[in-house]
Amino acid sequence: MNAENFNGYDIYALGDSAITIEFGKYINPETNDLVISRFKQFQENPIKGVLDLIPSYHSLTLCYDLNVVAKQKSGLHSLIDQVKLRLEEPIELHAHSTQLHEVPVVYGGKNGSDLLRVSQEKGIDLQEIIRLHTEPTYRVYMLGFIPGFAYLGELHAKLTMPRKSTPQPMIPGSIGIAGLQTGIYPSFSPGGWNIIGHTDYPLLENGMPILQAGDRVKFIPLNQL
Repeated sequence: MNAENFNGYDIYALGDSAITIEFGKYINPETNDLVISRFKQFQENPIKGVLDLIPSYHSLTLCYDLNVVAKQKSGLHSLIDQVKLRLEEPIELHAHSTQLHEVPVVYGGKNGSDLLRVSQEKGIDLQEIIRLHTEPTYRVYMLGFIPGFAYLGELHAKLTMPRKSTPQPMIPGSIGIAGLQTGIYPSFSPGGWNIIGHTDYPLLENGMPILQAGDRVKFIPLNQL
């Protein structure tokens, strides 16, 4: 199935058991508000056969049970028709509540081992890096690549760093930067982000993510360098 434009949205197949609704081509808060609002709409009024909803920066993916969808009169087209009807329904953007998470951070040291390298490569002293990293209130744009990992934006442009070429072992609470994003590793995992600090802030509760798409995060420095 090729991408189909419908009332400003692009709808296309993602493999043989998912479709994606793309709400725009760029990352910005307004588009992400729309994604999250539609995500809540589909959550509260589910479509038969849809197993999971995955919001991202500017799209929403619906994973479906192929057997259920195939039994409908027009198969996948029936599902898409139902999605289109939902997209015609007016919604209030960002009508859901968002939570502000104040996350305490210890910068540098053994659990922030890339901070000095970032300082040297960017030509910015350590205290200025901490100031630039803690200055914004970040938005949780999306969750992935492991449960509870929140992609936070936008990072100050002066701190933009490429990902490492070789992933390294990460411990829970590792705070990294890559591109215009920052994030916190919620569990042991390989990762390629540049680690500048660490937090003990809980990110998982009974295996479920504490941070949710649309939430806000403010980093609070606990040390001076």
